[in-house]
Amino acid sequence: MTHIKDSVTTERFQTTLGLTGYFCIGVAAVLIPSAMPSITAEFVRMGLPLATLGLIFPATAVGGILGNLLVGVASDMIERRWLVGLSALTLAVSLGLAAITQLWWLFLISFIVVGAAQGALATGVNAMIADANPASRARALNALHGVYGVGAAVSPLIFGVLMDRGLPWRWSVGGTGLLWLAYGVVVYLAQRNTLPAKKVSTARKLDLSMLRQRPFIALFLISFIYNGIAVGLLGWIAIFMQQSAGFSVLFSISTISIFYVGLTAGRFICAAIAERFRYGRILLVLSIGITVTYPLVVLNVPPWMVVAGVLFTGLSLSGLFPTALAYGAQLYPQESVKLSGTLNVGLTLGSMLPPLWIGILAEASSFQAALAINYVLVLPLIVLSVYLGRVERREL
Repeated sequence: MTHIKDSVTTERFQTTLGLTGYFCIGVAAVLIPSAMPSITAEFVRMGLPLATLGLIFPATAVGGILGNLLVGVASDMIERRWLVGLSALTLAVSLGLAAITQLWWLFLISFIVVGAAQGALATGVNAMIADANPASRARALNALHGVYGVGAAVSPLIFGVLMDRGLPWRWSVGGTGLLWLAYGVVVYLAQRNTLPAKKVSTARKLDLSMLRQRPFIALFLISFIYNGIAVGLLGWIAIFMQQSAGFSVLFSISTISIFYVGLTAGRFICAAIAERFRYGRILLVLSIGITVTYPLVVLNVPPWMVVAGVLFTGLSLSGLFPTALAYGAQLYPQESVKLSGTLNVGLTLGSMLPPLWIGILAEASSFQAALAINYVLVLPLIVLSVYLGRVERREL
């Protein structure tokens, strides 16, 4: 009985630690989109074009890939909770460097490290939550990503108000670093007073050979498309709203919060229904939703319709990745870290390429045209969801 109680306590601690960490990840994730107008204004004055500024996104993404690779190796050597704490402290240091440097190349390097730390955190926390909730992974993972959405929805409002009142964007970056410093210290202190988490004997190294399996290819593509649409939109939406609708700094940044309101609501809805419906069916409904709603963002419509499009785009994207991750955990129950790490590479590539080509196309044409190009990512989602639904029905 004592062993069972200790196990339950450990799993509850892992869940609490993961939820807290993912809330903070949500706060940090919208830092660059929120500060992008101010960052753009400062570096454009220094002579940098938009295409060069767009390198922020692939720099973070390259770091994310490195972080996912490293976390797969490191999780064989140290306990996941220690890995989460170390990643948090690394993120704090790299954000501090980004906040103080005036050199563009050093700023980019700092965001490579930021991406690596965030990638390690996301992979570690997703695997930790999946292991702690084996009987309800889809519910737990959608709730986890819903908590992420809460942090991402609240923080742009805070950043927007502060920057609208004249606070330099560098203070926002540094303040987020202090948040991660506090989290890393709390994790370190908590480890000293809790039981060790159970070790998992399966291989944890990132294994791209899983991509030879067709269902995993579909899950990987969904991960790429999800983040390509989300980061491409969030990375540039504040500037787009300033230029196309004449929004103030506060209102343009608030558009990011509106996206995350939809994303968060959708994830908690998915968490409530995830175990009642097949995963393929949920993916199909969400895919149809994003196919219908994304055009509102890029068509020549009144600003309120663009804002509505942003809201419903967030709602439609909400459960795509958590449900894909839960579906993968169902297919590969003994390879949770390998699964999370490989799908996070898909996420990272999505955050790397579409935002970069949006910046390049916006420089050559306009943000409206550049964001419209991303609709080519939306269309395959329905095909992928139908395929996964058929695979799921065959396995029942």
